[in-house]
Amino acid sequence: MLSINRYYQRWNGSYFEQSWLRELGQVIQLNHTGSVCPNPVAAHTSFLVLDTTGIHHVKINYCGCSRQRPNYQQLMRRGLFPSTLVAPRTAATFSLLRLLHLISLTSKAAVYDFYRALERMTDNTNILPPKNRYKALMQMLNEWRQLKRLKRAGRGHAIDGVKGTSQGELAIKCPSCPWPGVNLNVGWENASSEDE
Repeated sequence: MLSINRYYQRWNGSYFEQSWLRELGQVIQLNHTGSVCPNPVAAHTSFLVLDTTGIHHVKINYCGCSRQRPNYQQLMRRGLFPSTLVAPRTAATFSLLRLLHLISLTSKAAVYDFYRALERMTDNTNILPPKNRYKALMQMLNEWRQLKRLKRAGRGHAIDGVKGTSQGELAIKCPSCPWPGVNLNVGWENASSEDE
């Protein structure tokens, strides 16, 4: 998993100013565990990572050597969920998507409010707000939820894969709805109104 710190301060000659690790020279190399790739390929210059600690400008290098994998796969191996499979400019950490999924299920909080809180965590003054990536976050969250449904239904190991999923196969049976043989007694259809 990728660990991203919010920001650091650097001395500019007169005082300490806020600075991103990207500006201090940090580069996240994908597909190499701690080592340097002999043929790195730079990601988009304005790559943003949404994390539980805020929105971060990061410099990412994809692997371009013989060990190369598709870019989206390299990101996902490091715990980053890309907003698109082709040339992503935004990614969210798995921990953020897990947290957002749980919060939206348990508290019914709006994703928009959650995103606004991320913006405030990044820059509470709103002087230099990060580029709006709300739509990208919604896209990533919807894909995350669908992948979770497929995983819980066991579709990852099915011979026909995800494409073989039929209509309604991912639905969860409602525990409060009457199901004969589960929460309805035998002979329920013959019960009189006095038996209620």
